[in-house]
Amino acid sequence: MKAFVTGLLLASTAIVATTSAAMAERTLRATVQVAVNHPIGANVVTFKEKLEEISGGEMSVEIYDSAQLFKGSEVPKAVASGAIDMGVVLADEYSGTLPAAGIFSVPFLFPTYEVLAKAADPEGDFRKAFDGMIGSTGTKVLWWQDYGPVQLLSKGEALTSPDQMKGKLVRALGKPSGDFIDAVGGTPVVIGGSEQFMAYQRGTVDVGMSGTTAVESRKLYEVMDHVTMTNHSLAEFIVVINDGLFDSLSDEEKAWVTEAAMTAEQSLRDQTEANNMASAEWLADGRATVTELTPEQVTAWQEAAAPAVDVFVKDGGDLGKQLVDAVQALY
Repeated sequence: MKAFVTGLLLASTAIVATTSAAMAERTLRATVQVAVNHPIGANVVTFKEKLEEISGGEMSVEIYDSAQLFKGSEVPKAVASGAIDMGVVLADEYSGTLPAAGIFSVPFLFPTYEVLAKAADPEGDFRKAFDGMIGSTGTKVLWWQDYGPVQLLSKGEALTSPDQMKGKLVRALGKPSGDFIDAVGGTPVVIGGSEQFMAYQRGTVDVGMSGTTAVESRKLYEVMDHVTMTNHSLAEFIVVINDGLFDSLSDEEKAWVTEAAMTAEQSLRDQTEANNMASAEWLADGRATVTELTPEQVTAWQEAAAPAVDVFVKDGGDLGKQLVDAVQALY
């Protein structure tokens, strides 16, 4: 009987040890709208690899890419509800319920990489206000994914002055860019990314808008021979995690996740700037005329676009104004 009891105790101890070991390993499930070989998806892989490395395998990440589980517009609610642990989402996707989340598309608020880098400082006023706003939805921002600035495209001449936009048909990406076009006297025409080449070729619009790298990859330089480096808005993605889940992590796990997130954020920001600069140089090498704006010219554009900023502040309320003020304080 004594041997039997001892055997039970040993078996029980083994079961508890096995259960504890299993509980020690935590797997985070992440939804991504693009493939893992896309810069945004690859950046989540960077997070995964870093987290698994520094945690010694105690934490892991399962990536569901190419919108297998959720579309971009569904991510905020999916993460907040716990249907998925974490996900990648364009910051603008929150603007339906939080108008101030459209801040990255407001014209000329982020005129340089330096201003964006300052805004991204986790200890800065802008970052704290923006991340805190997103946190009110039940999701916590882990890191930002910078995909680069948007430029103006034209034929025949560079668009160095906002006066050149008057009376022009201009490609718009959405409401904030449409408000900007209205402010400088143009007429916005919403055109999807994949439709740009044909629209420019056919003259559907006089002025285009696109990211620097997209001008190269989509061969837009073949139908628009001038690229003005206005950097007037940004395509900024954020990676969010369920608030309750993050709170349930141990202090050590939170530290691991935060370190991996910051590694991923800086990695993509470094790559994005380098990639955009490389594309600009490639375009300038006989493929298009690439024009950099002077500080005075940037100021003129900002002043002309001010009414669009006012519209954003009106829609975004006190928080929208707080974010705008915080960015402008970084100039």
